[in-house]
Amino acid sequence: MRLEGEEKFSIGGKLLFAHPSLKDPHFRRTILFISSHEEAEGAFGVVVNRPMHQRLADLVAEPAFPGLADVPVYEGGPVSSDELILMAFLDGQAGVPGAFQVPVSLGDAEEILREGRGFVRAFRGYAGWSAGQLEGELGQNAWFVKDMDAELLAGEPDQKSWLGFMKLKGPAYYLLALAPDDPSLN
Repeated sequence: MRLEGEEKFSIGGKLLFAHPSLKDPHFRRTILFISSHEEAEGAFGVVVNRPMHQRLADLVAEPAFPGLADVPVYEGGPVSSDELILMAFLDGQAGVPGAFQVPVSLGDAEEILREGRGFVRAFRGYAGWSAGQLEGELGQNAWFVKDMDAELLAGEPDQKSWLGFMKLKGPAYYLLALAPDDPSLN
């Protein structure tokens, strides 16, 4: 039961870094951007550090939107991995650095890029959690929560970005991060 005036817990607009011990292959060594999170409804996010080494032009033949040809594509998550989701990260919208828009239409995405108001990423699939599921994972320390970092996202993060974060967390996390998936191969 929530008391009147009590703040709701939400990590919408934040980044999640997988704990080095998280073995789920969908999320092992990942960084996720959580675009929405409501305790009663669940959460929606995308994996931002698994580049597919493709551009939107490689996957979508849309001559009406040539300004989107160079948008990088990422493996966004295990849900609906046959669909593309465009996400725009906006520069200082309404005085809030690191604002975002998801989903964004092809036309709006092209306009954002043309006007230099931010950057756009494409994701194949997404990550979704039912009500209470993400809170349970956070309670088990499966994730580190970090404020949104537009500079990290604009730089096209990959596995090295996750490893760099673990190094900043301290030597114990860094050593865990360097451990092979199968210790018998060490």
